[in-house]
Amino acid sequence: MRTTRFSAAPALALSICGLLAPVLRAQEFRGRVQGMVTDSSQSVIVGATVTLSNVNTGVKAVRQTNETGLYRFDYVDPGSYTVTIEATGFSRYLQQNVQVQAQADITVNAALRPGAVQETITVEASPVEVQFNSTNVTMTIDTKLAEDLPRLDRNPFKLSLLNPAAVETRRGEMNPYQSWSANSIELGGGTNLKNDLLVDGSAIGVGHKASYVPNTDSIQEVNVQQNAVAAESGHSAGGTVSMTLKSGTNQLHGTLFYLGRNPSLNAVTDRTTGTMGAERKNMWGATVGHPIIKNKLFNFFSYEQWKPRTPGTFLGTMPTALERQGDFSQSLNANGVQRTIYDPWTTALNSATGKYARTLFTGNRVPSTRFDTLGSRLMNVLYEPNRAPDSVMGTNNFAAQTVSNLRVRNSSLSGSLGFRNPHGQS
Repeated sequence: MRTTRFSAAPALALSICGLLAPVLRAQEFRGRVQGMVTDSSQSVIVGATVTLSNVNTGVKAVRQTNETGLYRFDYVDPGSYTVTIEATGFSRYLQQNVQVQAQADITVNAALRPGAVQETITVEASPVEVQFNSTNVTMTIDTKLAEDLPRLDRNPFKLSLLNPAAVETRRGEMNPYQSWSANSIELGGGTNLKNDLLVDGSAIGVGHKASYVPNTDSIQEVNVQQNAVAAESGHSAGGTVSMTLKSGTNQLHGTLFYLGRNPSLNAVTDRTTGTMGAERKNMWGATVGHPIIKNKLFNFFSYEQWKPRTPGTFLGTMPTALERQGDFSQSLNANGVQRTIYDPWTTALNSATGKYARTLFTGNRVPSTRFDTLGSRLMNVLYEPNRAPDSVMGTNNFAAQTVSNLRVRNSSLSGSLGFRNPHGQS
């Protein structure tokens, strides 16, 4: 099946992917459907017509069985398919519910019965995927699980944590706009920040970071491969997390969502004072998928926006009133002893010891005549200490309540163009 997929995130990322297309083709995310066609006596049938049809898009591909009765469809996009097999003198064979996942290897063998072509033998049970050609340890998270699993961070790369072997290594950064979060997992050994991150077969990693993380509603499947992966993936010293984007179908469909966290809807943070929490999360978005040319060209667009408001506390060390005047007579070191201040302009070589030495400021005070003009101005805008320090050195003598407000927008545009090949050979 010949299907060309395309996706657009930021224009720069799209340009880079276009330049690197010859390289990225080796990292294949699509699947394979193959099998053998025989008659009731287990003799192979040569020249049988095998049609693979995508249920949602109507795109079809056709193969003929070879001299050994084998057929194969490569580069099959993830989705739901039917396999129809026809041969002169035999009843038509129809296999339904062929679920092709990312990098799947599906085998559909058929034993045709003598009869007219108008007669159809229908098999509804889904064929079981068996990886004959790979030893990879792989887990695929399908569309339903990707959509229905509640995750406040809405980071599709974190769906890899459903794999029992996956270990999260950076709890403080889980959101998709935090560039370290996507690769902060271990997939079978010490693979933290060493994994290969793919979107529709294109590498999106820049060093240890992710250049673009699609929003959850645009994801069709997430494929997680533990270390070590097949040579065709390469590009890393760890495992692989590969995503497939939705690309639209013959039906117009879309979604709207809102995800919010507001103190007025939550429990009271402090019941003794009636204090409400200051944290707020407002996330909303929409998706739309539709055909551009029915059974051939499809489009899928998704958009989400974040407006999180996160409270916090800042702790810092500010100069005391005496220190602002150059008086360090009351400033102590970690041992509780006066922190001595030397005059840098008195640095000289001691010929007897061969070492440089400096002279202490008198009384451990810096004269105002030695103050730097810019430094003096900066000192005037620094905050005054407002709390008891945490140590004799005067550390963390200032505290302030902070609020972080972010505005994050994330969109993706993807699609697929199917080429029907009615005379393709196996």
